[in-house]
Amino acid sequence: MKISIWLIGFGLFFLSCQSPQNRNENENRDKVNTHGEVAVPENYPLRISQDTLFELTNSRGFISKVAVKLPDVSTKACILLLHGWNLPANQWCDSTEFCNKALAQGYALLIPDFKLCNYPMKIHPECLPKYRKYPDLPWIMDTLIPEITNKTGLLDPSCPNFVAGISTGGRGATLLAYYMPEMFSACASLSGDFDITAMADEFLYKAWFGEYEAFPERWKSECFAYDAVNFRVPFYIAHGKADAVSPWQQSQAMADSLKTHHPELPIRTYFPDSAAHDYNFWGKQTDGMLEFFREFW
Repeated sequence: MKISIWLIGFGLFFLSCQSPQNRNENENRDKVNTHGEVAVPENYPLRISQDTLFELTNSRGFISKVAVKLPDVSTKACILLLHGWNLPANQWCDSTEFCNKALAQGYALLIPDFKLCNYPMKIHPECLPKYRKYPDLPWIMDTLIPEITNKTGLLDPSCPNFVAGISTGGRGATLLAYYMPEMFSACASLSGDFDITAMADEFLYKAWFGEYEAFPERWKSECFAYDAVNFRVPFYIAHGKADAVSPWQQSQAMADSLKTHHPELPIRTYFPDSAAHDYNFWGKQTDGMLEFFREFW
């Protein structure tokens, strides 16, 4: 697998799971040079700097570019940000204050560009040819995430890691949290889909999975809504009731199901009447999401 890495800028950061509060003043002074840079040990997997970008290619030839944004302090917490279907990967950062505020609070950010990915568990024979090259969930979980950890030290399972997504990225975030509860301390979905069997006429799902009438069990296996009893990651769910793209009832039904099966699980919901499927709504979730994540750091 070909991995190309561009190192941009000069600030070097030591990303560890050690809490800043547990480091004494002398230890910090030893690590910081006169230019305010943090020294990286020789055995550290990769000397990454601000705005590092690297690429990973799957077996079908799709190149996933992953942007890394680091805060100005050494950190132990990371957020994996998943963009909406066919939306620019960095548009969440460009259109809202989420990334600026997250970085200011000490989070490292990982932003993969998955283009038209719909987070399938499998590339089925009925999947339209133009979609077959995009990443599937097993590749993301078994290849991309381990490579991120190996090359950057981020997404270490012993650290506080979070995953958040908008629209289709919200679907991806919840699936990753469902399948990798040991990796993620909390999850956030903004305007996402959950029970896709209730969206049998949705073109995107038919394009990836075939017609629902022909493959109902396949559709059920491609979402975790039928196994909410085994979902155990703290969850932030927000969905505007004026959403004309993804039905807000998807998020409401999932929140209700999780509360029924897991009354003890931390879940925070927000369903405003006038909010649509856009960055105006998603941007307004910034403070609430970061506040929720901080509870598990």
